[in-house]
Amino acid sequence: MKPSALPEPFPYQDFQQALATLKTALGRAPAYALVRGESGSGKTTLLRTVAAQLDRRRFQVLYLAHGQPSPSGLVRLLAETFHLPVRRTRAETSRLLVQTLRHLPTRLVLSIDEAQALAEDTLQEIRLLAEADADAAPLFSVLLSGLPQLQERLLAPQLFPLWRRMRPKVTLTGLRREELGPFLVHRLGKEALARFEPAALDALFEQARGLPALIHDGAADCLQACPKGLLGTTQVADALDREAGA
Repeated sequence: MKPSALPEPFPYQDFQQALATLKTALGRAPAYALVRGESGSGKTTLLRTVAAQLDRRRFQVLYLAHGQPSPSGLVRLLAETFHLPVRRTRAETSRLLVQTLRHLPTRLVLSIDEAQALAEDTLQEIRLLAEADADAAPLFSVLLSGLPQLQERLLAPQLFPLWRRMRPKVTLTGLRREELGPFLVHRLGKEALARFEPAALDALFEQARGLPALIHDGAADCLQACPKGLLGTTQVADALDREAGA
C-alpha cells in the first residue's frame, strides 16, 4: 500500500499550488480534501507526492487505487493494515478499528485515487468511520481524487454531507502554454524539444488540452515514429490520434 518512489514531478503551477494547499491542510488537523481533474492531469502523481513529502514520524498514508471495496471490504482492509483481527461482523471489526485509530501515535491519511468508482455506501462508510467520535475531530484524514464526475456524485443529496466537509478542494487543469517547453525538457530532454517545429508545439499543446500525460505520450510517440528530422503538425496530430485510440 506504500506509494512507490517516483521521479521528481515537473513543477507546473497548478501542481505546485495544489501540493502546497494539501500539505498545509493535512498538516494542520485531520481534514477532508478533494482533488479534481481530467485523466492525465497529474492527480495520481499529486497524491503520491503528497504521501512522499508528509513527515512519516507524524503521518501514516494508506494509498488505495483501482479498487471498489464494499463497506465491509473497506473496514477489513483498514483492520488488516493495522494488524487487527477481523471479527464476525462489520460492526465488531469497526469498533476495534475505531479504538485503534483513537490511540495511533501517527495520523492516518486515507488517500483514494479514482474515487469516482467507489460505491455510494463505501463513501458514506468512510465518513462514518472518520467521525466515529462524535465529540472529537475526525479520527483520520481523507484525501479523495477523481475525474470531474466525482464532484457531481458528491453533490447528490445522499453524499452531500461528505461534500460539505471537503476543505480544501483543488483542481488540476494542466500546463500553461509557457510551461510546455520546460516540461518537455524535463521529461524528454533538450534534444527532444529541438525536434519540434514551433507550430507543432502549439498543436501538441492545444490538442492535448495542456494535460501533462497526453503531452508526454504524444511527444514521445512522435519521436519514436520519426527518429530524424523536424516534427510538424501532421506528426503531432497522428501521434495524438493514436494515443486517443489506444
